[in-house]
Amino acid sequence: MQKFSLSAASQPQPYYARHVLSVAVASIIASALSVTFMSTSAHANTTALETITVTGQHHPLLVETTLDPTLSSAPDMRDQLSQLPGVSINGNGAVSGIIQYRGMFSDRVNVQIDGSVITAAGPNGMDSPLSHVIGSIGQEVRLYRGIAPVSVGAETIGGAVAINHVTPELSDSLERSISGGLSVSRFSFNKTHYSLLANAINHNTFLSISADKQISDNYRAGTSAGNAIMIPSSFYDRHGVKIRGGYVSKNYSLDAFVTSRTTNESGTPTLAMDIIYIDALLAGVDYTQRLNEKWQLKTQLRANNNEHIMNNFTLRTNTNNTAYRENYVDSEGRSMSIKATKMDTQWRTEYGVDWQTKEHYSNITNPNMAMFYLRNFNEVQRDTASVYAQWEQDTSEDLQWLFGGRYSRIAADAGSVDSNMAMMNPNVANLRDAFNTAERSQSFDLLDLVGQVTLPKNTDSVWSFSAGVKEQAPIYQQLYTWFPLGISAGMADGRNYLGNLDLAKETAYKIDVSAEFTGQHWRFAPSVYWSQIDNYIMGMPSDNMSANMIAQMNNIASPLIWANEDARITGIDVTFQYAINDNWSLDMSGQYVKGKQTGTVSQDLYRLAPLTADITLHWQQALRADNYGLSIHTQLAAAQNNVAELQNETPTSGYGVVNLSGYYQFSSGAKVQLVADNVFDKTYAPHLSGVNRVAAAQLAVGDKVLSAGRSLGISVSYKF
Repeated sequence: MQKFSLSAASQPQPYYARHVLSVAVASIIASALSVTFMSTSAHANTTALETITVTGQHHPLLVETTLDPTLSSAPDMRDQLSQLPGVSINGNGAVSGIIQYRGMFSDRVNVQIDGSVITAAGPNGMDSPLSHVIGSIGQEVRLYRGIAPVSVGAETIGGAVAINHVTPELSDSLERSISGGLSVSRFSFNKTHYSLLANAINHNTFLSISADKQISDNYRAGTSAGNAIMIPSSFYDRHGVKIRGGYVSKNYSLDAFVTSRTTNESGTPTLAMDIIYIDALLAGVDYTQRLNEKWQLKTQLRANNNEHIMNNFTLRTNTNNTAYRENYVDSEGRSMSIKATKMDTQWRTEYGVDWQTKEHYSNITNPNMAMFYLRNFNEVQRDTASVYAQWEQDTSEDLQWLFGGRYSRIAADAGSVDSNMAMMNPNVANLRDAFNTAERSQSFDLLDLVGQVTLPKNTDSVWSFSAGVKEQAPIYQQLYTWFPLGISAGMADGRNYLGNLDLAKETAYKIDVSAEFTGQHWRFAPSVYWSQIDNYIMGMPSDNMSANMIAQMNNIASPLIWANEDARITGIDVTFQYAINDNWSLDMSGQYVKGKQTGTVSQDLYRLAPLTADITLHWQQALRADNYGLSIHTQLAAAQNNVAELQNETPTSGYGVVNLSGYYQFSSGAKVQLVADNVFDKTYAPHLSGVNRVAAAQLAVGDKVLSAGRSLGISVSYKF
C-alpha cells in the first residue's frame, strides 16, 4: 500500500415515552464513560485535530489529503467533501446537504457516521447523514473511491463514505493527561460556529468529549448580476454533543459513544416545509477480541432515534390557513454486525454478518383544522440481514487481488393508513383502501460481487481494474407513499410522488479503470467508470386515476409514480497534486458524469453534477517556531444542459468562484485564519442547489437557489 503526500500541503404518543429503552441505553453508556474517565490518566494526544483523511478503495491508489473545515462558512463539511474526486453535494438547505457520488445520491450512497447508517426521520432528507456529524475538529473521512468493497456494507450501489472522529492515540504513561482543541469562527450574515474537542488519555483508556454550536441568519446572494437578493430559509440554528470512551488491553478493546444532535428552527428553501426541530440520538458500542495471532473478532452495536417536526407556515409566509401543514415524523434504527478477520503474510480474509432494522412514522396535520390529518407512513419497518466474505491479497511483487461477495435479505412492511379527507373525497378513499387491502409485506434478495486486480507497480505508475455487481432494494418512500406528496427522499424537484408496491430491486453492473502516475514532485490519479443499472427506480407519469384526479382538483401537475426503468452512468474523475517547491504546492480535482435513462423514455437523469474542477494553490512559510500561509481556491463549473424533463429540471450556466484564506500558526498551539469566500461577489447558482419553494421572497418561486455572495470571516482555534 502506497501513500503520496506533499510536504507543502500537509401526534402519536410522546416521543420519549416510546423510546425509553434507547434513552436508558444511552444513559448507561454515558455513565460507563464517566466511570472510565474517573479511572483514566492520559497524555497529550498527537492526533492532528483538523485533519480529514480521504482514502481510495484501490489499495495501491491510496489518496490522502488534508482539509480544514474551519476554513469554510458552511456548517457541515460540504465544501471540503465536494473537492474530492467524484463527490458533489445536493444542497436542499444549509444543514440538509446530501452527498452525491458519481451521479448517485440519497440512499444509493452508503454514508456511515461513526459506523452507523443513519435512520433519518425526515422523508425528504432534512436530517441527512451529514447533519449528524458533531464538531469540525478531529474528523476522519474515508471515501471508497470506485466500487465499494462488500465489507463496507449492504446496498452500496452508489458507493460509500465513512465519517468518524479520529480515535485518540494512547500513551505509554500511567498518568492521565488532557489534550484537545477549540475553535470559534465568525462569518458574514451573522454566522457563528463554535467547536470543542477534549481528550483524556493514558496507556489503555481514553475519554473524548466533542461539541458544537452553529447559528446563522439568511444570507445574501452575489451582486455581480445586479441587486442583492436575500435567500429565504437559508438560516439555521443547531448544536450537538458527543461523549466517547474506550479501553484497550493486549487481547481486546472496548469503544463506546453517545451523540445528541438538536436542530432548532432552520430553513430548507428547496423543500415544501422548514425544520421546526430535529432531536437525534445516536449510540454505539464496539468490542474487538483478538482470538490468536491471526484471527480477530469485532462486534458492533448501534441505536439511532430521531424526532422531527416541520411545517410550511411558522418560518415562511403562508396566507392560506386551510393549506397549513405540519408534519410530525419519528424514526428508530438498530443494528448489529459481527466480523471475523484473518491476517497472514499475504492474505487478509474477512467474514461478516450484519443486521439492521429501521422504523418510520409520519402524520400530517393542520393547526387551523382540528379534524384534518393524513397518516402517510404508519408502522413502516425495513429489516436487513446480510452475510459476506472478502479475500484480499497484498503483496508488493505480484498481482494484487481483492474479491468478495455479499448476500442480503431486505424485508419491508407497513401498517394501514388513513386520512379525514377520505370521508368527503372518494379519490382519497380509493387510494387509502387500495393501499390498506394490498399486500404490503415485501422482500428482496440482493447479491453483491466485487473483484479487483492491480498490476505490479513499475517505476512511476500503477493500474487497477475493478468490476462488480451491486443491488439495491426500494426504499420505504418509494414503496409506501400511498397519497401523492412531495416526498422524494431529497430529490427536491417540486413534483408530487406516489409509491409503488410492485417495484423490483435495482441491479448495477459496474466497471472501473484507475491509474496512478507519480513523479518526484507530482501525482496524477485518473479513474474512468461505467455503470449499467437495470430496473433503476425513478419517477414516471402516473396512470393512477384517483391520484391524477386529486392533482387536477388542486390545479397542480399530475404526480409521478416510482417505476423501474433502465439507466446508464459513465464518467471520469481525477486528482492532481504538485509540489512546486518547499513553499508552493498545487492541488486539483475534477469530474465529469453522464447519466441517461435508457428504458421506455430516453432522457438525462435528474440532478447530475456538471463538469467541475477545484484548483487550490498553497503557499506556506516558517518563521522561527511559528508558520503561516495563504491559499487561493478556485471552483469551476461548466454549464449543465443535460437535464431531466420529467422532473421539470432546467439548464444552469457555468461559473467560476475564487476563495481566499490565510493563517498564522503560533508555536503555542493558537491559530488565526482569515477567510474570504466568493471574493468577486459572483452571482451564481450551482446546478445541484435545487429551486426555491418559499413564496413572498425576493427570490421567485421556481428560480434556482443562488449561492452566497462575498463572505468574510475569521476563525480562531487553539490546540492544547
